[in-house]
Amino acid sequence: MSDVLDVPLVFVPALGSDARSWRPVADILGDKVTSVVVRGHGSSIEYMADRVLEQSPQEFFLVGNSMGGYVSLEIALRRTGRVRGLVLLNSSAIAADSDRRANSQRLVEKVLAGEFDEAVTMISSAVAPQRPDVAEAAATMARDLGDEVFIAQQTAVSNRRDRRSEIATLDVPTLVIVGEHDAITPLALGSEVVDSVPHAELVVLPGVGHLSTLEAPDAVASHLLSWLSRQVTSARTGL
Repeated sequence: MSDVLDVPLVFVPALGSDARSWRPVADILGDKVTSVVVRGHGSSIEYMADRVLEQSPQEFFLVGNSMGGYVSLEIALRRTGRVRGLVLLNSSAIAADSDRRANSQRLVEKVLAGEFDEAVTMISSAVAPQRPDVAEAAATMARDLGDEVFIAQQTAVSNRRDRRSEIATLDVPTLVIVGEHDAITPLALGSEVVDSVPHAELVVLPGVGHLSTLEAPDAVASHLLSWLSRQVTSARTGL
């Protein structure tokens, strides 16, 4: 795995999350890889992608969780030549449906009405209903990021584009990791990406919900290392 050090990982956090959401995985990976967490800023997926690219190395493996997956997919579809491989966790290629857009609007209205804490509680309790420790960690990150970031991110995910007609053109190795019990981004949506992206691989994490990096960091790190090792070997042998 020492070859992987030559091409770092860029981790892109989920909505309401920061570097703490990736810390358990990064700690397990240790010095086996070089990694950096880059959070997208702004109120659109496209603008976030611009900011991530500005802060990323020249070449990198791109790993995005949930909203970070939308941002990562946007970057990969730009075909900059900088992305060596793409990993999507608990994410999809669909646009937000009418129910999701309405929910985002309700959350934004709550924040504007001075009910930021209540809005944060609503989203954090939904991401890991069976893991109060993970829900609390999610709430802490969202509150620390603040109400302006909350509104911007809800706007971005609500207005994201449907990319399903484009992902068949992806030309980088792709790994999709999904949680078996993810109620926000169900397994079927991850499977849909794998069915469309050439040579994409699917990993299902048993018993895991939406924030897999906090719920099952050991499993996420293990699958990342295995996949990265195969990409390095393929690049070295030309296969």
